[in-house]
Amino acid sequence: MKILIIQHKMIGDVLITSLLCENIKKAYPNAIVDYLINSNTLPVLENNPYIDHKIVFDEKENKGLMNLIKFSKKVNQNRYDIVIDAYSKLQSWVDVFINNAPKKISYKKIGRTFLYTDNVEKHDEPNSYLGLAIEHRLSLLKPLGIETPLATEPKLYLTEEEINFAKDLFTKHQVDTTRKTVMISLLGSDLSKTYPLNEMAKMVDFIGQHYNVNILFNYFPKQLPQAKEVYNQLSDETKSKVYFELLGNDLREFIAIANECDVIVGNDGGAINMSKALGKKSFIIFSPWIDKKVWATFEDGINHTSVHLKDYFAEKLGDLNNRQIKKQVNEFYSFFDFELFKNKLKSFLYFNKIQQQLNRNKNVEILFKKEHSTELMSTKISALLITYNEEKNIQRYLNDVGFADEIIIVDSFSTDKTEEIALQNPKVKFVKRKFDNFTNQRNYSISLATNEWITFFDADEGISLELKKEILTIVNNQPRFDAYFVYRKFFFENKFIKYSGMQSDKAIRLFRKSKSQYKSDRMVHEIIECNGEVGFMKNKLDHYTFDNEQEYLDKLNSYSRLRAQELRLKNLKPSFYHYTIKPAYRFFNYFVMRLGFLDGKDGYTIAKLHAISVANRYKYLDEIYRKENQNLG
Repeated sequence: MKILIIQHKMIGDVLITSLLCENIKKAYPNAIVDYLINSNTLPVLENNPYIDHKIVFDEKENKGLMNLIKFSKKVNQNRYDIVIDAYSKLQSWVDVFINNAPKKISYKKIGRTFLYTDNVEKHDEPNSYLGLAIEHRLSLLKPLGIETPLATEPKLYLTEEEINFAKDLFTKHQVDTTRKTVMISLLGSDLSKTYPLNEMAKMVDFIGQHYNVNILFNYFPKQLPQAKEVYNQLSDETKSKVYFELLGNDLREFIAIANECDVIVGNDGGAINMSKALGKKSFIIFSPWIDKKVWATFEDGINHTSVHLKDYFAEKLGDLNNRQIKKQVNEFYSFFDFELFKNKLKSFLYFNKIQQQLNRNKNVEILFKKEHSTELMSTKISALLITYNEEKNIQRYLNDVGFADEIIIVDSFSTDKTEEIALQNPKVKFVKRKFDNFTNQRNYSISLATNEWITFFDADEGISLELKKEILTIVNNQPRFDAYFVYRKFFFENKFIKYSGMQSDKAIRLFRKSKSQYKSDRMVHEIIECNGEVGFMKNKLDHYTFDNEQEYLDKLNSYSRLRAQELRLKNLKPSFYHYTIKPAYRFFNYFVMRLGFLDGKDGYTIAKLHAISVANRYKYLDEIYRKENQNLG
């Protein structure tokens, strides 16, 4: 099977679309995957192991319709089975029209559907932290039968020689290795995407005066005048931290330099996208005419965050479309002062452990913000998870715990893609252990953690941005308590359940390793035993249970089997009371006493399923006794 992927133009587009290559190769290892791109973007694909051939389109050489046709005819000689058009504009339409591939895939657009065998609908709002730019491209995999992509983050591939080049360059320029390094994306791809230079200077000066960092400017040689304009507006203190002449001579050298940095701050564009592909944290300033929900990829408010004029003055943009805004971009930029988002930048730097500047005040060293001390900023977190066939939830979980320093997953030998998806994340340590009960599985996970502070969420729980920030604030500010309860919002069949006993549902999800362990006498509905004080978090946790009744009942029954084993250890003998009264009481408890009737049909269903699971508990207990008797006989 030979597949051609088409993506003309910019670096960010080419990087993101390269995800198609990786996913196809992982799903179909024997497939030949070729990638048609513009010549200026070729460096970002070097050493990519998921691309068999790079077909380079040179805009200067192929100017005009006749040259486009000539180029497309040459590409068609490769006789592809499938063509995926991720660009979907004039250049690629010519490629697709001339190509004889039996299967052609692109986005559904009025007047162009005849070009393709498969027209994929775009959606208007992002469904995940990935952003629309990534979600839309991954949707092009569905006609190939790839419903759950294995790769969702673009990657860049550096050679050892390139990595060493950057390290040597940092040494040559005497970069202070005791400080973290901030890359400034100084200029956009054009003036309409470039934050006003005077406001950019204010932002850089704020970083330089208040944070103990190295600062690198990202600019091309032809942009030297603009770079100097920003530099000349900086204070002497900030200038002393700027390594102005530390530059790469080409795109690969820039990538190597970016790899040595810790975070990138500034204009949206290729530099940001390349830095993200290297795993660097980002703070992005979007131009007023750029659609943030498309390009705010991996936005979680901690590792990656962004600002847009619409965040502060939506009314100024009104109902104008992007083209109209672009024509007046300077006017709109005039409203976009650095002071608007200074606090948001401070939060980003804080959550990413950028050390604040020590200042002299009456011969005493104090921090810019006392509560964010150097000691506290070094606090690390281990995120733990136990899994079995969590393919549908694992990616969301990994996204949610991206703030953790390590992620430890203890898996009960999953048979789906849980392991494959998890191992895409470099922070993950994936361990397999035969499941005996929940308590033992969780305590084993705790034993693997290398950090004192631990989060232990479940794969079906969603962590809001507010809760993430609260967790980080707690562990970095001399916590009063040793463990913290989190209240949970219960969702059943994607509906929020307000009552049915769920209004008081809570669980300890953050705790000190040295003070906490799950109680050994519980096989199911495991409970943290904390040798210290326990507090409560303010923000709630989303608990996404099951999509249908049978899934929920299967889960409850698995708990019932473990609970039956507990009861056997206590020598409980089931009776009429256990088979009839206990299930009936459980239904009454959930539906009446716990106000399940206020949840309507869903409340009734939940109460019914819990009653059935109680009856099954004693059925399973009876089965244990019967098997024992058979063995004795």
